[in-house]
Amino acid sequence: MALTEVLPDLHLFEDTCNVYILRDGDRALLIDCGSGDVLDHLSEVGIAAVDWVLFTHHHRDQCFGAHRLVEAGAELAVPRHERELFARASDYWQQKRIFDNYNDRSTFFSIGEDLPVRESLCDYETFSWGPYHFEVVPAPGHTQGQIALVAQIGGQCVAFTGDLIRAGGKLHELHAMEYDYGDFIGVHWTSASLAQLRKRNLLYLLLPSHGEAITEPSACLDELDGRLHRLLEHIPYRIGPAAGMRFAHEAPMAQLSEHLLWSDEVTCSNFYVIRADSGKALFIDYPYFSNGIFMQALHNAEAHATVRFIEHHLDELRDRWGVGDIDVVIPTHIHDDHVCGIPYLQRHCDTQVWALDQVAKVLQEPQAWNTPCLLELPIPCDRIFTDGERFEWEGFRFEIVFYPGQTEFHSAILCENLDGRRVLFAGDSSYPMERYTPGADGWMVNTVLRNSLTFGMHWKCADEFDRLRADFLCPGHGPVWDVPREAFAQHRQYVREKESLWREVLPEPAEPGVDLFWARLVPYQIQTRAGEDVEVVLELRNSFERPATFRVHLQGPDGIEITPKSREAQLAPAEKTALSWTLLAGELPADSRRHLLCAHIDVDGRPLGPVAEALVSAVE
Repeated sequence: MALTEVLPDLHLFEDTCNVYILRDGDRALLIDCGSGDVLDHLSEVGIAAVDWVLFTHHHRDQCFGAHRLVEAGAELAVPRHERELFARASDYWQQKRIFDNYNDRSTFFSIGEDLPVRESLCDYETFSWGPYHFEVVPAPGHTQGQIALVAQIGGQCVAFTGDLIRAGGKLHELHAMEYDYGDFIGVHWTSASLAQLRKRNLLYLLLPSHGEAITEPSACLDELDGRLHRLLEHIPYRIGPAAGMRFAHEAPMAQLSEHLLWSDEVTCSNFYVIRADSGKALFIDYPYFSNGIFMQALHNAEAHATVRFIEHHLDELRDRWGVGDIDVVIPTHIHDDHVCGIPYLQRHCDTQVWALDQVAKVLQEPQAWNTPCLLELPIPCDRIFTDGERFEWEGFRFEIVFYPGQTEFHSAILCENLDGRRVLFAGDSSYPMERYTPGADGWMVNTVLRNSLTFGMHWKCADEFDRLRADFLCPGHGPVWDVPREAFAQHRQYVREKESLWREVLPEPAEPGVDLFWARLVPYQIQTRAGEDVEVVLELRNSFERPATFRVHLQGPDGIEITPKSREAQLAPAEKTALSWTLLAGELPADSRRHLLCAHIDVDGRPLGPVAEALVSAVE
């Protein structure tokens, strides 16, 4: 098969997929590689070597010949959200569930051998080679981690779209739209991805992985999106529409008052926008774009999978609401469904992050912590508050407090003068009972024990809810609520009843049966290099409801020297301390495999065994 010129310096090789060859002198960059047979034809257009292969997604037809390119000296760059399916593909097949399998994702079309991946292609970032600069645009649909690559070539804006779309406004495969058993969530993802491409309104050409080039991008995108809307109307229960039979990315913000906007339960968690008269905006959280898609991803059966952030609502805020500057974002707590969009705001909107100290310490170093719902990407914080600190922004007065209800790493933010109301942004910690039990009376503090909890933490929420006396609640999920006067006593009564019931089902002392993280090793993920020291700290909290003596020693993998052998602390009830050790790494295999480091703890002479753990891996 001969090469076909698409544009000057851009050629097509038709293989198991379309392989696109971009030339710079006698060097080349490929988009996908199929069988690798393209190597046999490059001399036809004066190409002597391939520097890079960029992949749009992980399916075998795109990459099964990649070893030929690697052997010829090419480097590989892959979508960040599918890196494991290239670099550790063999692990996927060892872990793949065969019986009782209700996972419909098309990861079954992965390669079988690991590839040496040089670089991850991260959403909304740029990959540069020679005179070309590729914008990495998220394009989930055909696969959850698929990307499109947009670049200026020959003076034209070209998008390499993988298997997102085919000529004539078609999907490449309908079965790829199933993610969980029997759903069609891929349709929802695909519509959102088409919208991302539509924002690049100067597109000249779409180059798909299969079929002919798309020479009228706008019309083709609209044609497929119209067909996806008709599918949505036909089987909404399998796709998950927003109100009004729309896809989530099409749902507008709701105006709660002159200066306060809300995402109206469409996004996976609520986010709020306080608009200043100056055109600046302050965000409370910035989540995944769709609640329905988040719930699907939440129960993903595949160990490598990540949830995907796609930019949303920013055009509307600019065009409809006059927001010219997203000045500040304040995360209520650490969970990824609330903070996943913050790195985008930092990189592309120059937004500052302000956070409570107990939230900031986890956001800034997520690899150090063992707690649910963590975002992998670190989020540097520009301003860090202490509990109860007051501040102003654009004439609005705030107080931020430690509010450890749904998670230990949680805040609540009160705006004292928001359009005549005292508005409390309480994250996931406080709700009316009706949120979970329709028709029920009362108010509650939300509970997930795995997020770290003591009885005292929920009393802190009750005390702050009572003291702050908000008259309007903006929670992390569900509708917004007026706060009646009786809510404060009901909230406190709920905490009292909860503690009583929990103590009733637990032996004394009850708190260790609630407080999963009374002992916590930090950092949780430890990378070692031979001959280098690493400090590890045991954060210890006396939840035994009596004065107690703790004796601790660490046990790690062979090849790790631990100093000192043991540490001891005497703590009053609820008192905290931090005990430190030094790890000196020997010759562990630098294979990125995790090895267990455990803290063995005796309390008042009684051995409790290896209570807390951290993960040690060696790097070169």
